[in-house]
Amino acid sequence: MSLNADDRRLLSVLQNEGRIAMVELARRANMSETTCLRRVRSLEAAGIISGYRAEIARHATGFDVTAFIQVSLDQRIEAASDVFKKAIDREPWVLECYSVAGTYDHLLKVVAPDNQALANFVLKRLATYESVRDFQTVFVLDTVKHETALPLSTDRF
Repeated sequence: MSLNADDRRLLSVLQNEGRIAMVELARRANMSETTCLRRVRSLEAAGIISGYRAEIARHATGFDVTAFIQVSLDQRIEAASDVFKKAIDREPWVLECYSVAGTYDHLLKVVAPDNQALANFVLKRLATYESVRDFQTVFVLDTVKHETALPLSTDRF
């Protein structure tokens, strides 16, 4: 499904205001409610809109530490990557995991209540995975920018 200007306008509003009323969304998109609802349902059906969720403040819920952990796997172990991915998928403190090119094989974004809890996770969980060869932890000191909305209305470079 290719996106036209109307779709981009709808998506731009929805990704910043997921709880907006359909009446208001239609008004902002300059279309009828029926057309607006039909287009939104079409975007959902096509998988372009993958869900709606609340964004929760980490510190307000006791997750005061964020870190990025670069993980290198032992490539001599057959299916090391598959085993690692399945294990990481079950780790609730791992918010994001990416397979990457370069010195390391994966990049994890991890939250924890405090430094000791993160250290325990790294040393008693992550380091014990059979396929983990090496890892490096980078602590986040301050979040300079955190954006989840895609730049749908900007021109390409």
